[in-house]
Amino acid sequence: MSNEQDDTNSNEPGAGNQVDRPETLPATFRVNVRGWEENDEEGARKFGEGVLAITKKFSTALDLSRLEEVVIAWDYPAALASIDRGHGTPPATPTANEYGEGQAMALQVVRDNEIWNVVVIWTGLVRQLLEPEHPNQNLAFQTFLHELIHVDDLRFFTRTFPGGWKAATPKNKREGALQSIVNPCQSEYSAQRRSASALPGRAIDMLDMLEKAMNDVEAQIRTARLEYRVTGDLDNYWPIVTNRLTFLFQALGYALGHSDWVLENRSDYPDLVKEIEEKLASLKAMQEGWMIDACRDAVRPFWDMSEWQGLEVYDPLIEVAEQFLNRHGMYTRAEGHELYVDMPYTGLHDL
Repeated sequence: MSNEQDDTNSNEPGAGNQVDRPETLPATFRVNVRGWEENDEEGARKFGEGVLAITKKFSTALDLSRLEEVVIAWDYPAALASIDRGHGTPPATPTANEYGEGQAMALQVVRDNEIWNVVVIWTGLVRQLLEPEHPNQNLAFQTFLHELIHVDDLRFFTRTFPGGWKAATPKNKREGALQSIVNPCQSEYSAQRRSASALPGRAIDMLDMLEKAMNDVEAQIRTARLEYRVTGDLDNYWPIVTNRLTFLFQALGYALGHSDWVLENRSDYPDLVKEIEEKLASLKAMQEGWMIDACRDAVRPFWDMSEWQGLEVYDPLIEVAEQFLNRHGMYTRAEGHELYVDMPYTGLHDL
C-alpha cells in the first residue's frame, strides 16, 4: 500500500523526526536462515543475528509492528511454499516471466484476523548484506530495505483505512480486477523511491526493464487477441491481458519511483540525472510512452496522503489502465457485481 510521510515531508527511513522513534518490531519477530555454505551453522547464526540487528535499526524509522518473520533461504520457491498464509490462502510461488524471476517478496499473511507480513528472500540477493566493503552490499541493502518498506506501507494501510482493512472492499468485480492490475504501480513506486538512496544508479536497470515491457506489450496483447478472435475463449484471453498489464504497471512503479528519487536529488547525481532524463525522453516517444506522465500523476495521491480515505485513490490509476485497454480494443464495465469485457470487431486491424 502507500507510504506514510513524517512532518518533514521525507519518506526515507531515518529522516526527520523518525530517528527518535522506538523500535517497532514485535517481541515475537524472528529471523530464519535456511541453508548456508557447507552447512556452516555458526556462519548462519551470525548472519541471522546481523539481519536481526539491521531490522531492529530499520524498525525505528519504519512501522514493522506486523512483521512476523524474515526468511532467508537458498531454496526460495520452497521457502515461499512453506509459509502458512492463513484463511486457506494457497501457498505463494515466485513471480516469473521472460524478463526475470522474482527472488524477494513481502508475503501478506493473516493472523487472528490481522494482516501481517513474512519477508522471504533468496540468500544470493542479500548474502553480502553485512559486508560493507563488498561491491554487492548496496544491492543487498536496497533489496532488504525495499521489502521492509512494503511492510511499513501495508501497516500504514491497515492502521489508517476507514473501518479497518476488511472495509477495503471494491464496489464490484470490475473495480477489484482493475485495482489488482494497477496496485503494483503505486506499491513498487513507494518501495523503490524510498529505498533508492541505497543504490541510485539502479534507476537505469529499472528503466531498461520498463523499456522492454513497453516495447513488447503490444505484440503480446495482439497475439492473445488473435487467438481470442479464433477461439472466442475470453476465459483464456483475459488472464493473459491481466498478467501482461499488471507487469507493465509494476515496471512503471519500479522505474518511476527510483528515477523520481534521483531527480529529486539531482544536484548530487548530475551525470545520472542526464542519463535518466534521456532515457525517459526515449520512453515517452514509444507507443505506450503516454503512460509515463499519466502514471506519475496517478501515483501522486498515494505518495502525498497522510492517511487512507478510501479506495477512490485508485481511480486515476484505473483511468490509465482503462485508457490502455480502450486503445487495444477492450472496454470494461460492471454488470451488477460482475466484470464484463467488450471487444467489438471492427475490421482486420482488430486482429
